[in-house]
Amino acid sequence: MKKVLIIGAGPGGLAAGMIMSAKGYDVHIYEKDQTIGGRMKPLDLGGYTFDTGPTFLMYIDALKEIFTLAERDLEDYVKLYKLDPMYELFFNEKTLKPSSDRHKMRKIMEDTYPGHVINYFDFLDKQETKFEAVSPILKMPFHKKRYYLKPHMLKALPYLGRRKSVGKLLKKRFVDDDLVNAMSLQTKYLGMSPWKAPGLYTMMSYLEHVKGLYHVEGGLNKLNTAMAKIITEYGGTIHLNKPVKRIITRQGKAYGIQFDDDTVDMAKIIINNSDFAYFGKHLVNAQDQRTYTTKKIDKLDYSISTFMLYLALDKTYQLEHHTIIFADDYKQSLKQMTQKNDLSDDMTLYLHNPSRLDKTLTKKKNHSAMTVLVPVPNNKAQIDWDNERNAFVETILKRIEAKTHITDLREHIVKKKIITPNDWEYAYNVNLGAVFSLSHSLNQMFYHRPHNKYQDIENLYLVGGGTHPGSGLPAIYQSALITTKLITNT
Repeated sequence: MKKVLIIGAGPGGLAAGMIMSAKGYDVHIYEKDQTIGGRMKPLDLGGYTFDTGPTFLMYIDALKEIFTLAERDLEDYVKLYKLDPMYELFFNEKTLKPSSDRHKMRKIMEDTYPGHVINYFDFLDKQETKFEAVSPILKMPFHKKRYYLKPHMLKALPYLGRRKSVGKLLKKRFVDDDLVNAMSLQTKYLGMSPWKAPGLYTMMSYLEHVKGLYHVEGGLNKLNTAMAKIITEYGGTIHLNKPVKRIITRQGKAYGIQFDDDTVDMAKIIINNSDFAYFGKHLVNAQDQRTYTTKKIDKLDYSISTFMLYLALDKTYQLEHHTIIFADDYKQSLKQMTQKNDLSDDMTLYLHNPSRLDKTLTKKKNHSAMTVLVPVPNNKAQIDWDNERNAFVETILKRIEAKTHITDLREHIVKKKIITPNDWEYAYNVNLGAVFSLSHSLNQMFYHRPHNKYQDIENLYLVGGGTHPGSGLPAIYQSALITTKLITNT
């Protein structure tokens, strides 16, 4: 039985471990923390449960494929809820509650943006065509340049939007800024401004508006629990509290892992699921790095970060499951954050209010667990979060009060926890606190992104947001599918 060592029990590492264990490999996953999940692990505040990181579950096809490869049914392990409406969007003068039900959405558009109904559905139809052309190249590896000449790539070329951003393409389509923002908000899963994200990603709105969004009872962290259970069912082992010091190499080949306690485990197949920049700087020897030297890693473009506020409340608010409050001047706010590396009172807020739907997240009746996420610059901005954090929380609470019907939020906070970009960097080993990993400019995609079959060291593979096809849960799960197919030659 061939042995596989996986560094990190995040969603990519668990997905890869699940597939490999089902295929008969001896899987060992090493996780530095006492809980699986990485940035997707559960966070408990005295009986109030939160998802630490990802809360949006879209395009579950890749997830279902992983379970199918393991001869399992996803819905035997987790309870899925399809969200309708998907979320509520707060603009300056209007709110919008999009639905993935086409008939409902037609009525919503007729009531809210009557002059844009035909244009909206025509746009989605065109994005479906784009997705059908592009999705095959997001499912294939790019560790060789000749992959650019494959028929799928040639078919996708007209849709890559090399010269125009998501924002520019949408501005040509929709006159109303609200609709531009509504149909481009998905670039937040990439940690990018829609005015910088390649036009390729306009298709992400199709994935939401047509295929829908989902919630997992108990939180998305339950997907990790399900994968871990299946791994152990197949005889795999997950080792907790086992931080990795370095990957053992000899003559350009990986042979094993050395841990912080100086013990080792040896195998000829190693999969890295830790943050790519952390991996490149700390886990591999400098002499083995030709493509991604420390200097090159520091020069790469990284995503933004997030400021997280987890609120345990003794009240359940009637906000939608996902609520997004757009900045008054959204484009300028994004520019200030991404180009000037500065904070603004005119911020965009994302509120996750799952307790309205999911009563398992708190132990007390009518209590709730709410998360507030604020996109902020990564740590290149050198913001002093120790001094800024408390004042920033006050700014957040004031903005929620000003933009929603919630005026008593402070009175109902039982407990709270804050995660800043510093925490992401130093507690979670995320370079610069850039939680969406490397940015998705075209010069950091496909062949130009770190390869699933790592280019500098043999026997070493990557999964997660720092490799192809990119960040966001669907892409992370897809990376596990690509990587395990490369290993197993299937």
